[in-house]
Amino acid sequence: MRYSYFLVLSLIIGCNNINESELKIVFLGDSITEAGVYDKEVSIEYNGELVYPNYTGFITFLSQSTPENTKLIGKGISGDKVSDLLTRYKKDVIDLNPDIVFIYIGINDVWHKYDFGTGSDIDLYENGLRQIISEIQKIGSKVVLCTPTVIGENYGDFTLANQYDEYYRDARTMESMNNDLDAFSDVIRNLSSEYNTDLIDLRKIFMSYISENNPNNNPSGILTYDGVHLNDQGNKLIADQMINFIN
Repeated sequence: MRYSYFLVLSLIIGCNNINESELKIVFLGDSITEAGVYDKEVSIEYNGELVYPNYTGFITFLSQSTPENTKLIGKGISGDKVSDLLTRYKKDVIDLNPDIVFIYIGINDVWHKYDFGTGSDIDLYENGLRQIISEIQKIGSKVVLCTPTVIGENYGDFTLANQYDEYYRDARTMESMNNDLDAFSDVIRNLSSEYNTDLIDLRKIFMSYISENNPNNNPSGILTYDGVHLNDQGNKLIADQMINFIN
């Protein structure tokens, strides 16, 4: 997910001072998580100017429902896949010694295969996550795994970013991407069972919501604004799921 307006940042929401009673939560992921800290009521700096994001992120929504002693730490970077998390999870997670870690990754691992030719082999995806999960559990942190959501909110009409030729913009590609998302989601479900983690099956939740709320088969505008990145409703839906593992 390589959109220039997504800033490469790690924004920490909460108190600056750490104390023994503080609950520290890290969110590890890609641009969806990176935008999770955005607040459309609060401006951010972009290219030397202050701009207001169009949507409020799920981490910001969560901050409105968590106790004051809860520190929410967004560690999402645009374009990241599992291979990228492997290069930074020690710094961004292990060194922070959090109480809870939400891992939400997989969209780029599938999407980039079709749009850039740089996606992730499913075995690399599984083995990379296995390493990350086991290392996080060794420091006593609770892990909450999230299945990847959607690439397009319909079947057959979602247009990729023109990195490939016309072949990669038809129903066959949509079917292949959805099959991959289902397979990668199965990896998350199996790893959750194997490592006894908590699980938020966002793939199932999103597909169910879209099937009930997208009668016109629109490629976006239900839970996302572009088929991938979340609008307010998508962010609220995720926040409503995550809060159950915090309070």
